Amino acid sequence: MSETSTEKQEKANDPAARRGELDVCPVCGSSVHPQAYFCPQCSNYFCFICRSQVTPNDVLLQCVNRDCEYFGKMVCSQCDLSQTTEEKPFLYKEPTDGYWPAWLLICVLLSSYITWRTTFLAGGLAFLALYPGIGYLLHAAGLNIFGKERSVELPRSTTAYSCVRCAQPAKLITLSKKT
Repeated sequence: MSETSTEKQEKANDPAARRGELDVCPVCGSSVHPQAYFCPQCSNYFCFICRSQVTPNDVLLQCVNRDCEYFGKMVCSQCDLSQTTEEKPFLYKEPTDGYWPAWLLICVLLSSYITWRTTFLAGGLAFLALYPGIGYLLHAAGLNIFGKERSVELPRSTTAYSCVRCAQPAKLITLSKKT
C-alpha cells in the first residue's frame, strides 16, 4: 500500500514524524527493532525521530508521560526544541572597596605633623576633623573614600523541555562516556 501525496505532505509537516528506515541501524546498517534507539551490533545510540547518531556531549531528551508513544525514547535536541522564557532579572547590591586606607594614612600623617608642631589635643582634633569630616565631603563629591554599593543586574531565563509528540514535560538525559 503506497502513501498518497497528501499523506506524504502531512508526514513531512509533522515534527514528530520518524524519518529513515526504521528497522535498520542508521550507523552500521544492521537490522534493529523499529522502536529501538540503540544498536546492539555497533553499540551506538541514535535519535528516535531523525535517526542520527548521538554522542555523550549531545543534549538528549526522554518523554516522562507513560501514556505517550514516545515514552522513554531518546530524542535529540534538534528534533525536540526547547522553549526558553525570559524572567525578571535578578538585582543585588555588591559592595566596592573605597580609598579609606590611603585616606586614613594621609589623615594620620597630617595629624602627626600638626601634633609635632603644636599640641597633642590639636593633632587629635585635626584627625577628627579630617578623617570623618573632610572624608565625608570628598565621598559626597563623588570620590569613593568609604566604599559604595554597586547595583548588579543578572539576566535570568528558564529552559523548558517538552515531548515533541504529547507536549508533556521531558527530562534531560546524558549518556555515559565510553572508556
